[in-house]
Amino acid sequence: MCRVGFLWNPRLETFDFGTKHPIRVGRFQMVRDFLAANDFLSQPNVEIITPEPLSDELLKTIHAQEYLDAVRRISETGEGQIAIDTPGFKGIFENASITSGATVTGVRAVASGTIDHFLSPTGGFHHAKFDWGGGFCIFNDVAAAVFELKNLGYHKILVADFDVHHGNGTQTYFYDDPGVMQISFHEDPEWMFPHDGFIHDIGEGPGRGYTINMHFPMDSCDGVYMYAFDEIVPPLVEFYEPEFIILLPGFDAHYRDRLAHLNLTTDAIRSVASYFHDVSHRFSKGRLGVLAGGGYTNDSFKWGIGVVMSVLSGYRYNPPKQEPPFEDDEETWDTVRANVDRVKALVFPELGI
Repeated sequence: MCRVGFLWNPRLETFDFGTKHPIRVGRFQMVRDFLAANDFLSQPNVEIITPEPLSDELLKTIHAQEYLDAVRRISETGEGQIAIDTPGFKGIFENASITSGATVTGVRAVASGTIDHFLSPTGGFHHAKFDWGGGFCIFNDVAAAVFELKNLGYHKILVADFDVHHGNGTQTYFYDDPGVMQISFHEDPEWMFPHDGFIHDIGEGPGRGYTINMHFPMDSCDGVYMYAFDEIVPPLVEFYEPEFIILLPGFDAHYRDRLAHLNLTTDAIRSVASYFHDVSHRFSKGRLGVLAGGGYTNDSFKWGIGVVMSVLSGYRYNPPKQEPPFEDDEETWDTVRANVDRVKALVFPELGI
C-alpha cells in the first residue's frame, strides 16, 4: 500500500474573493470533510500533513519583487485587485503563501521519503507569472515546487497539467528548460481562457519539444480524450523517464463543470490518474504529487477527488453513475485526430521519438 499524505490546515480557508466568485470559502474544508466522510482519512496508509507557507527565498525566485510588494500592499489594506477576476482582500499575501506552500510541503515530504504520494485540496495556481497574477492565481505553486525540486537535485521533472485551462503561467517559467517536461491537455484556446497554449507552442532553445500542448474542441468526451492521451502521453513519459511527477488531474474538464465546455466523466479522470500513478512507480520511485487545481461544481469536484484519492491510496471509491449530455461525433473525432497528428509531427521528431 502506498503511503499518501493529505495536506490540510484550517488556514487554507482564510480567503475571501466574495460570495459570487467561483472560489468560495469552504472549498478546501469541503474536500477534507468529503474524504473523512468516505473513510479515506482513517486508512492506515493515509496521513494528514500540515502545510507550511512559501519561504521568502522561493517567493523571490518565482515572482518579481515589485509584484510581491504590490500583493503585500493589497494584503495590508484589503483594497485593490490582483486582476479583474482575482479580487484582493486583507491577508491575501498570507493566504496565497499557505495555499501555494501546501504544494511545496507535499513535494518535500515525498522527496524525503516520508510518503510516496500527496494530494493537496489546493494548488495548481498555474496562471500566475513572474510579475503578474490572475485567473484566480496569486503565487505560482507549480513553479515553486519545480524550483524546490531542482534545489533538491532533481533533473527531470514532469508537470502533467490536465486542467481544462492552459497553464500559461507555468509554461513561461520553463519554456526553454529540458529539465522540465510540461504536458498540457486543455480546451481549445480560441475560446477558452487564457487563450494560449496552442499546438505549435513546443518550447524553445534547449527546451524545444519539452512543452506539449494538446487542445480539444468543446463537447469532447472520454473517447476522444483518452484516444489523444494514449497516442501522445505514454511515448513522451517513456522517453523522458521523469524523476518526479506533478499532476493536475483536470477536475474542471468534467461535463458538469460550469466554467468549461468539455464533456469528461470521472472514468477519464481515473484513467489519467491511474496511468501517472503506475508510471511514478516505474520511473520515479513513486514520487507523485497531485494538486486539486480547478473544479467549480461541488459534486463533480468531490467525485474527482474521491477517484484520485482511491487510485493513490488503494481504498475503493466509486462515484455515482454519470451520463454526459453528448457523445463524440465524427466532427469532434476528425478534429482531435488532426490535432493529435500535429502534436506528434511537431514534438516527437524534436525528441527523437
